[in-house]
Parts: sequence; structure tokens; C-alpha cells
Amino acid sequence: MPITYEVLSANTINMPPELSRVFQRVHPSEEGCGKKIEGRLRDLSSTGAFITGNPPPLLARIGLIFGIPGYSRVEAIGWVLWRRTEDVTIEGKDLPAGFGVLFEYLQPEARLHIDRLVRMQMSSQNLDQLWSTLLD
Repeated sequence: MPITYEVLSANTINMPPELSRVFQRVHPSEEGCGKKIEGRLRDLSSTGAFITGNPPPLLARIGLIFGIPGYSRVEAIGWVLWRRTEDVTIEGKDLPAGFGVLFEYLQPEARLHIDRLVRMQMSSQNLDQLWSTLLD
């Protein structure tokens, strides 16, 4: 499924001086910030996804927009936790370049819908039957 993604800038957090003195957090990479990139959604769950395409930097915070059967437009924010920097073949299986995203934010209705799709896929013996049912 097609997907559009872009690297987001870091959020500024204002906090009391006492807390800022002892507070530590991950700072996302902003390399390529704001540039919209097209990719393909390969694997999807309610907690994350694998996307093929030019991988953003590790720990980049990205915005994602995609559609899934039965739900027209999904908007999410996620963190790039791993990357495959080029296509590779292992034991005869082609694995494309891409990256794994852990969702920070996913619309609640979309999360429930994705959960239903995943459960249906896991319980289905015939994936073709599943997709034809979803597309009806």
C-alpha cells in the first residue's frame, strides 16, 4: 500500500528549571526534515509498521499518512527504530530496503480497525478470501 512520510522537527518542552536540570530525553534526528517521501507499507500492526523506501535516520520522528481497506486515511506519528539500508536476499527471500517504525500516535479508531484487520488475517486460512471480504 502506498504511504507518504516526512521527518518531523523535535517538540520543544518547557518545564520548570528544577525539572529541566534533571530531565533527559531522546532528541530525534531532523535530517531531511519536512521533505515528503513516498514509500510502500509492507507490514502493519496497531503498534508499528515496516515501510519500504529511502530510510530516514535512526531515531527520526516521522509523520505518516496512508490508507487501509475499510478506513480511508490514517495519520500517525512514529519513531524510526531500525533500518535496512539496501535490498538483500536471505535464503531465497528478497528483503527490500526500508525501516521499522514504532507508533507514538495513531488515531484511536484507526488503531482499533488495524487490530481487527490483523486478527482477521491471523485467523484466516485464505488471505485472498480475507481481502475480497474487506473490499466488498
